[in-house]
Amino acid sequence: MHRRRLEAARGKRDVFARPMRSKGRHAVRSPVQKKVRELQRLVPGGRQLPAAQLFLQTADYIFQLRLKVQVLRAISELYLP
Repeated sequence: MHRRRLEAARGKRDVFARPMRSKGRHAVRSPVQKKVRELQRLVPGGRQLPAAQLFLQTADYIFQLRLKVQVLRAISELYLP
């Protein structure tokens, strides 16, 4: 309830978001922004996606990787006693 009042007072801006500050040549990013950047780097095609689509793409990518692991395990069981 308190957060809603703060958001309304500040024009629906996220109260907990920290602004990026510049320190010399590098901007200071929040830990969440760093993790989103890392996901964008790891997920194929992730660099062009906004955060919401990036999370959906990440879930699909994890599913595909798990499926590949299952297939490889099944194949290895055929050849290894």
